[in-house]
Amino acid sequence: MKKSPYSSLSEINITSLVDVMMVLLIIFMLTAPFIQAGIKVRLPRAKSTVIKETEGVILAVTKEGDVYLNNNKVELDELEESLRNLKVAGEERVFVRADEEVPYGVVMKVVGNVKQVGIDEVGMITEMEKAK
Repeated sequence: MKKSPYSSLSEINITSLVDVMMVLLIIFMLTAPFIQAGIKVRLPRAKSTVIKETEGVILAVTKEGDVYLNNNKVELDELEESLRNLKVAGEERVFVRADEEVPYGVVMKVVGNVKQVGIDEVGMITEMEKAK
């Protein structure tokens, strides 16, 4: 019996698929640090240890006094309810990123809201001090 010239191809060429996936992987690896940075805040400098910001909720306070909870703007009077929902969801850590020009009272209101909800692990994120 003679083979048909129109037989089906049993192999799939995935070379182009692998190329596209590698390009996407590189793009995601390059853009991930910029996405995580989120809100523009000029942090104060202090001697501190390095922490992973991904281990908890990030609460950012801009120099204008705007509060962002995981990159979502939240009004100060709604912050406690949003934090309470996160506490119910199992979050136990909050890291505060406050601009160095934010008045102390505003930062303490934010930290007070965190403590009032019952989250005891509150960290302040700062820039590393330059070595002299």
